[in-house]
Amino acid sequence: MRLLHVLAADYANIAEGGKINVMGIFNKIFARKFPTRQPEMHLIVKLDASPAEYDTVRKLTIKLLDETGRQEIVNWSRDIHIPTGSGAERAEINQILRLRDVVFTTPGTYQFSVIVDKDEKGTLPITVAPTGN
Repeated sequence: MRLLHVLAADYANIAEGGKINVMGIFNKIFARKFPTRQPEMHLIVKLDASPAEYDTVRKLTIKLLDETGRQEIVNWSRDIHIPTGSGAERAEINQILRLRDVVFTTPGTYQFSVIVDKDEKGTLPITVAPTGN
């Protein structure tokens, strides 16, 4: 299984036919004071799987780690079923995680980690910084 995309955005959904709609992609959050709260954001994950993985179940975990890498702010998991594709085509799996009221305690670079089973497939750093006022 490969990670094709991981994005943070203001909004996202999956339309008919598996098409992902994304609005307001970002990797920086600015705040006037700390701790700060992000009212809502969406994390978009697109994976693909080889024919050898067809019709199996894998565990997808998404973690948001603080700037030290020691504290988990978000730890979300779910089983995903790898569909059967046609022939040698890779199967695509789209996931959107809607996050509400995420609190960032201090400025720094936070990190989303995308993990399948126990293998980290990729990361997305998010910089949280004070505004210039």
